[in-house]
Amino acid sequence: MKQNWKAYRQKVVELREIFRTKNEGTETEVEVVIPEDDQGLPYVLIRFSVEDHVYERKIELFEHYLKKDISELVKLIEHYIQEFEMEIEQSEYGGG
Repeated sequence: MKQNWKAYRQKVVELREIFRTKNEGTETEVEVVIPEDDQGLPYVLIRFSVEDHVYERKIELFEHYLKKDISELVKLIEHYIQEFEMEIEQSEYGGG
């Protein structure tokens, strides 16, 4: 199914700028990646560092996400970030 994310290009650029500064100085790096070709989808790459391990999660920004208001989309991504951090911390420190 072809996604028409390019109609939301400005929103993706704005999202990239928001997260470029939002998580500075934390152990979690968040990068909004805009594909250079027509085949790819923009996505959010989350990198979470614990000691000498780096964990990554990729969240593709499908059109149903991009239709959301920018503030709602930021909150959704922040929720995914927190969820990912908790999963990693539980596996690293909680034995689960």
